[in-house]
Amino acid sequence: MSRLRWQGVDSRGRRLSGACYADSAAALRAALEQRGIAALRVHRELAPARRPRGGAQRRAAALQRLAAVLTAGAPLDQALRTVAAQEADPLLRHCLRRARGAVESGTALAPAFTEAFPGLTPVHRALLAASERSGDLVGGLEAIAADLERRRALVQQLRRAAAYPAVVAAAAVGLLTLLLLLVVPQFERAFAHSAGQLPALTRGVIAVSDAFAALAPYLLAAAAGGGLLAGALLRRRAGWRRRLAAALAGAPGVRGLVRDAALSRWCGTLGHLLGAGIPLLEALPLAADTGRGAGLEAGMATVERRVAGGTRLADALRQALPQARTAAQLAAVGEAAGRLEPMLEHAAEHYRQRLEGRLRRAAALAEPLLIVAAGLVTAAVVAALYLPVFQLGGTL
Repeated sequence: MSRLRWQGVDSRGRRLSGACYADSAAALRAALEQRGIAALRVHRELAPARRPRGGAQRRAAALQRLAAVLTAGAPLDQALRTVAAQEADPLLRHCLRRARGAVESGTALAPAFTEAFPGLTPVHRALLAASERSGDLVGGLEAIAADLERRRALVQQLRRAAAYPAVVAAAAVGLLTLLLLLVVPQFERAFAHSAGQLPALTRGVIAVSDAFAALAPYLLAAAAGGGLLAGALLRRRAGWRRRLAAALAGAPGVRGLVRDAALSRWCGTLGHLLGAGIPLLEALPLAADTGRGAGLEAGMATVERRVAGGTRLADALRQALPQARTAAQLAAVGEAAGRLEPMLEHAAEHYRQRLEGRLRRAAALAEPLLIVAAGLVTAAVVAALYLPVFQLGGTL
């Protein structure tokens, strides 16, 4: 089902137009004909070219408002209409109206929301399908909103951890650029009248300055063009994004961060799916989608096979995913007490807190290292420039 825009003429000759959801253009023409409207033109309405502003935060807030209106007792179509009328972002308002149109036409909840809302994952679709099957739509919407908020919080933590080191690195690069482009050429002109041979370090710095001055425009253009091209390709090629994520996940110092993030998402998602009534064997492959990119795919696939063979989840985790020792211990407690879902959520919170600690330590270590490196490079350049002056003073 898609949203179609039409133009037509009624029995009085008045030109009319509108938009609605329909299975096909022929079905829409037939429906208009029953209302006495001759369709002149029917075409598919283009979807929004970009996601709603605010991203996950706005989508999560809209889903939470929708859950609140449903809790108050409103039917789903009326709740969607109410939330859409309150939404300030026109693109997100359009998404809510698309979802309402699809639901009113009889489309199942999961495909209706997936088509209308950008950014919903297979896990979100599974939560919607499970909540529709169990009748707990409010719980499913709240679970999706919570998942979107967790993802947004994780991205914000990564940005905060990288912000200060990035500023220090940018300042160091700017200082080094000023030295090579402005300061070193001044000393080079002063040394041009010197009769003696310049020290090797000074000659090396001058050569680097000359090469950088000649290549700087090309380097800047190549960096800007390469960044734009790489960003466009990564947005369009999911396979390239996965390979890049796998390469970054294997880098020293990053491996632990990526693993903790993946385990936190996996445990939290698995707990939500089980809480929504999805059986464990169906929930495991869905949750595995959230743990990709951390080198744990083979272990998660082994866990699925062993659980399908009758092994308890905790035992399968111990055998196939030794990195998830805490999750295995909490899963064992949950299986013994019949409370697997909250124990998995506790495991997700444990890995999230450990990830935050790792990020804080990494940021605290990166800052002094960058400052020391910038100081050493600057000191080397300054020393290379003043070595000939010191030699000249020694001869005098």
